[in-house]
Amino acid sequence: MNRIFKLFALVLAVAGLVACEEKDNKPIQNNTAERTIIYAVGDQEAHRTVNDDNEWDALLESFCDYAMSGEQVAFYSLGNHNAVASKEAPSISTSDRNELKRWMKAMEKEGKTVSVSYDDRTGTWNGVAYMTIPIAHEDYNCYTGLLTCVEMPIGDYGMVTTALVPALQISDDTLLVLEKNGYTMLCGSNYESGDTMTLCGTIETRQLDDGTEYLVLNLTSVSESAIANVWELTYIQSSLNSTQNTGDVYNFSDDGTATRTSDGTTESGTWSIDADGILCCTLLPGEGCWSINWVSPQTMIISQIDNTNYTVIQFERHNN
Repeated sequence: MNRIFKLFALVLAVAGLVACEEKDNKPIQNNTAERTIIYAVGDQEAHRTVNDDNEWDALLESFCDYAMSGEQVAFYSLGNHNAVASKEAPSISTSDRNELKRWMKAMEKEGKTVSVSYDDRTGTWNGVAYMTIPIAHEDYNCYTGLLTCVEMPIGDYGMVTTALVPALQISDDTLLVLEKNGYTMLCGSNYESGDTMTLCGTIETRQLDDGTEYLVLNLTSVSESAIANVWELTYIQSSLNSTQNTGDVYNFSDDGTATRTSDGTTESGTWSIDADGILCCTLLPGEGCWSINWVSPQTMIISQIDNTNYTVIQFERHNN
């Protein structure tokens, strides 16, 4: 069966070839207001409130240390965001600890989710910032390897082609062909073979015409299974309004229906996620659709930008 092939730019962390420099413990000033940081170290999630620049800097230091110990670190900040943000995915690759911290603070100010890892072979921190990212969800696994170009597998596509597609070499005998939203990506001008990076997604097995199996890493941003659950709305903050804690309970069913229970009254509606990982639900506050900044088995955070108003909503898994 033929498929349509699309070109996707991989704006991801690039591993450098420089040695790790000695860290500088001098705090980097950022005029930090009080905010709560939600973070995941490996598959362990936690919350911490920081009150000033010194506490924020100390927490970022610990993130650097966790990454150096081999853990994948991700975090998102509730509060202190600029009212401007984009869906771009800036990245950084550096051996300078302070440069990494400055970048993490800048991405946090834009309301992005930040993911950081460390390559001990090169002494380099690699960071990626997203508006939409699944964090510590059981459906997703992360893999670190060497990015390369390979000939497009022809058995699964019913066509002969010499096109090159990107793949992640995670070991001497394991190669993952990259796919996003059901489409195989193509090597292009924005892709460089030889980069070391960490990518997250689900692995699927495909088969060539001769019966040989190969692996595909599907980089779909957020699966519906990550959202389909019962959530309690615990936090709303807008740049135009004060923080609210409503306690409303949302039930996102896997058939696309939804309910909201507030003060004993239940309303019905629908919900969906588009190809870019944007959540739309007729029962959510305000109008329009929402970017998913964080989703894990315990927590979901969504945000919306309307002119100069930046609104953030936090949900926690509801215990019946």
